[in-house]
Amino acid sequence: MRRLAHRIALGGMALACLGWAATAAAQTDANQGAVVQTIPPPVSQKVSPPPLHLSDAQRNQIQQALRSENSEVTFGTKTTKPTESFNPTVGAKISASLKPHTLPPPVTSQMPELKRYTYLKFKHQVLIINPMTRIIVDIFPEA
Repeated sequence: MRRLAHRIALGGMALACLGWAATAAAQTDANQGAVVQTIPPPVSQKVSPPPLHLSDAQRNQIQQALRSENSEVTFGTKTTKPTESFNPTVGAKISASLKPHTLPPPVTSQMPELKRYTYLKFKHQVLIINPMTRIIVDIFPEA
């Protein structure tokens, strides 16, 4: 009798664990990886940097700072060769094979809004990129 009660208790615990796992999986699917915050105020799950509006003077500052950076994309490697035909435009998404760089500290200290962005020197142009979406937000000549 004792063994029967013990087996019933174990079976009940196993069913409870399976139910808990199914509930957790359903909640994860419903939230699609979002962290649910239980304390107000609500926090956006799709954080993106504010829109970027650079003046010509700010672009010149960036050009000056990047002049000494040797980070131009070359097309000699297997990973970057397919991107040779890519024509960058504002709003276009860069290939995963292209690795953007953080902007140098002198630039980000003078323009803190650029801390949330990365850059890429591509075909003698400077591409300012949203690192979360990999979308080009601004383009200007390298020199």
